[in-house]
Amino acid sequence: MIYPKIPLAQSIIQICLAKGVTQIVISPGSRNAPLTLGFVNNPEFTCYSIADERSAAFFALGMAQQTNKLVALVCTSGSALLNYYPAFAEAFYSQIPLIVISADRPYSKVDIGDGQTIRQMNVFQNHSLYNANLTEKNQLKTTIK
Repeated sequence: MIYPKIPLAQSIIQICLAKGVTQIVISPGSRNAPLTLGFVNNPEFTCYSIADERSAAFFALGMAQQTNKLVALVCTSGSALLNYYPAFAEAFYSQIPLIVISADRPYSKVDIGDGQTIRQMNVFQNHSLYNANLTEKNQLKTTIK
């Protein structure tokens, strides 16, 4: 089995397993490659690759609605995450369990003018019950509504 080398990615994968999240919808990208490798190479997970983030989010929403089980969405940084928002908001108001995991850029790289360096911290806070942001120093910062 191939495990990601990044400790934070390893932790996220183990947390998903511990919480019974086994359905993973992945929108592939370079920043989330360690997560993708970890999920895809672990037989405990069933993974679906959907490149278009908006389509991926509605696919995951439908799966969670039909199974009434948590489904995780995984994407790279930047606008990819924002494309999940319509389905995520619908999940919130319909009380459908959905988790979004995004491989954001480090805080030091946000707002520097490069592509995909938008502000992402707690971007879904108005339509979520819980937000967590892992820092570069492997500390967990959380926001609970």
